Amino acid sequence: MPESAHPNRWFGANPQATASQGKNQHGWTRETPATWRSALGLSDNPENREPPEGGGHWYPESPKKKGPIIAAIVILAIIAIAVGWIIGSATGGSSNKANLAATQDPTIAYGGRLFVTFACSACHGMQGKGGVDPAVPVLSTVGSSMSPVQIASIIADGVPGQSAGNGGTTGPYMPTWRNILSKKQIAALTAYIDQGLPVVQGASPQGVPTGQGNVAAGQVLFLNYGCENCHGANGLGGVVNPSPDGTIPPLGGKDFNTQFNTDQSVVDVIQHGSVIGKNPITSMPHWGGIIPPDQMQQMVDYIRTLPGPS
Repeated sequence: MPESAHPNRWFGANPQATASQGKNQHGWTRETPATWRSALGLSDNPENREPPEGGGHWYPESPKKKGPIIAAIVILAIIAIAVGWIIGSATGGSSNKANLAATQDPTIAYGGRLFVTFACSACHGMQGKGGVDPAVPVLSTVGSSMSPVQIASIIADGVPGQSAGNGGTTGPYMPTWRNILSKKQIAALTAYIDQGLPVVQGASPQGVPTGQGNVAAGQVLFLNYGCENCHGANGLGGVVNPSPDGTIPPLGGKDFNTQFNTDQSVVDVIQHGSVIGKNPITSMPHWGGIIPPDQMQQMVDYIRTLPGPS
């Protein structure tokens, strides 16, 4: 018989292949457990089927597609990853944050926070490690070479800067802090430095935003560099200073913007500082070599928004 008369020969038995007649080519018997068939994807029991046309045996059906099962596994895996990420963010992710519950000597911890708040770290580096400007000394070993009395004296009275002849100074110098810091604050700073400036959890400058414009960045820099400690909240001034003015001047407002009518004139004062008298007068520090030029401009843009005295 021509093969064309049996188009399904590849799914049944070829009548011409008489050698296979009466033989089960795949080992199925009436004793084969139905569960095995279902496990292999068979939808019914072969013993209940009629033989295919032309004789032969039924081949086992192809196993059911595993696509839905694989899809379900993938979905479950995605859910598990998402849940793990959420839990990790709430627990393990916090390991990168400061452990504010850590126990530390109160005086040392307070001194470490003052070291950041009053911008000592901006000049001397975090933990006094230096590296900001060659003219600013490293403090990490000062405790072994100076007594607490000597350290406290330098904090209170500063180290005079060298006048540049234009009202500014030739380089960074230690300003007088006795008018800004209390005796207890100076004592806490002294203890912190004397103990080698250990890490204090949570004592670090604010992060400066990079995509929120100059004014927002300048506001953070105004705090990080301690400007508010001398010029007052929102630059309103009023901090007592034994200078001819009697106080540290405010920033911003009509009079300020008239006197400093260009941005560069403000940058010049930030960069070179000023020496308006000797100790105990607090003078403007020299920030050149410490504050980068782009940050100085951001601070100027912020200062231009301040109200000044009413």
